[in-house]
Amino acid sequence: MNYNLKMINTDLIKKIFKNSHIEINTNHNEALNVFENYIEKSGKHIPLLVNFDTHSDLYINIKNDIVTIANWVNFCFKNFKVNEFYWIMPNYILENSEYRKTYQKKTNSTSGPFRGFDNIDLDLNQVTKQQLLFDKNTNELISINKLALINKKCKMFNMPDIEKQLTSLIPIDINILTISNLDILSGKEILLSIDADYFCNTGFDTTYRVNNKYITEKELTENINLFLDKLSENEINPIAVSLTYSPVYIQRKYYKNIEQFFNLVKNAEKK
Repeated sequence: MNYNLKMINTDLIKKIFKNSHIEINTNHNEALNVFENYIEKSGKHIPLLVNFDTHSDLYINIKNDIVTIANWVNFCFKNFKVNEFYWIMPNYILENSEYRKTYQKKTNSTSGPFRGFDNIDLDLNQVTKQQLLFDKNTNELISINKLALINKKCKMFNMPDIEKQLTSLIPIDINILTISNLDILSGKEILLSIDADYFCNTGFDTTYRVNNKYITEKELTENINLFLDKLSENEINPIAVSLTYSPVYIQRKYYKNIEQFFNLVKNAEKK
């Protein structure tokens, strides 16, 4: 299937990305390489990371010894002095009750992929904020609820509070939103990660409970143009950009479409 590039606003691509450091990859943990390359070249740390993705790509309440495509964000907190994270969920999560149910699920002891964890009140019609604590020694992102539970158990056994023991803890601000609330990033310098499954989802496989939402080529184009419109409208300033398109998470018939779109973005830095 040929991708009609005339339907994509290439002028906005040039406007948004002309001053960005941009790299394309097929494994999302390679975003770490992109940001590291930028920092080595510029000597500048950007503490704000934005991830357009069907998945958060961070793990909570569990040690992370090895970098993977599922937990690479944890290592941004450790390696790049990132202390503020924005996960931009696809808009269709708002439109599908099954998706909303999955991401708003409440549990008492979640360990693993960051979804509706602990008792977070996840309202996708607005920006949901949550502060977590990052342990530099274990690459573990610890929820406040879990920390309180640990402290309660420590007091039961007359042990010191866990906060006093874990001096390596760093507060991390987590924000969950959809593109309709992107004004919160207006004018800010950011590290930007874009996973292609944000535009053409086959990425809900990790929930094991919901079916993938397959889209038409028209919807794919609309998703891309909405993304560009909102970045431009809110004067988003992407300093370093990781573009990921893994065949595992893209409908096969749209692989070339995404490849061509990402190449347009990549070429914008040369203008």
